[in-house]
Amino acid sequence: MVLASTVSLYAATGITDESAQTMSVKFLGINGFEFKSAGKTLLIDPYVSRDPARMTVPEIVCRHIKEADCICLGHSHWDHAADVAEIARYTGAIICGSETMLNICRYFKIPEARLRQFESRRPISCGPFTITPLKSKHKEPVGYPGYYRQIPEKINSVADYLEGGTWALLVQCGDYSFLNLGSANLIDEELRGIQCNYLLAGISGRAPDYLPRLLKCVRAGTFIPTHWDDFFRHPVEEPGERVSLEEFRKEIKSIDPKQDVKVLKVLETMGITGTDCMIRENCL
Repeated sequence: MVLASTVSLYAATGITDESAQTMSVKFLGINGFEFKSAGKTLLIDPYVSRDPARMTVPEIVCRHIKEADCICLGHSHWDHAADVAEIARYTGAIICGSETMLNICRYFKIPEARLRQFESRRPISCGPFTITPLKSKHKEPVGYPGYYRQIPEKINSVADYLEGGTWALLVQCGDYSFLNLGSANLIDEELRGIQCNYLLAGISGRAPDYLPRLLKCVRAGTFIPTHWDDFFRHPVEEPGERVSLEEFRKEIKSIDPKQDVKVLKVLETMGITGTDCMIRENCL
């Protein structure tokens, strides 16, 4: 895979590959993840409020998300993005996403200096993390479709969080690699030939050909499903199961019996050490 030159969000940090060998990954529910390594925190799609009426609930956000250096958004629907402005307010994080996502941030008065627009295959550096956005697709039909080419006049309801285009995110940290698809769809040619230690992929509303196509394109050590929990009726502390994980496991087994699957509970943290960097039998 040929990638453009890296955009660094920070000045030189003195972080070495050796210091990035220990990290943690916390599942925040829906497609939300918190990555921590070498004193830096990267968030992907961090939405913990789970309140379609209020959209963001500051006391819940502050309880579960303490810090962030960089926030990346795969797309700008409310169940991925509605807590971002609140997190940015008290962390000062850099926000990376689509034009639509950044215009939503501008509506919430997030300073321009902290906004970075995705460019296809152009990596972004955040301390020990390198995030490469790859063009992707939302599952169909797309709820609240559309784009904001300028700052929206209002963000008053979940319907105002337009999808704005969807990205897959390839995260590298030292020897570890993670591919995140926040919605159950893909552009095959964008992902074909990718190898990663962990595939973090949405499974809600998937078409019958989604998982076969995904596993044909991507070789992953471990598949961690996302977007399976019930965020409409359950708080983040007591998540329900919106999508059958048993059926998901059966489907994966029918496609590739050797594919390792790990289900992270909502708010569960997974520690990763140097012995975990396996893709089937081989390290990257």
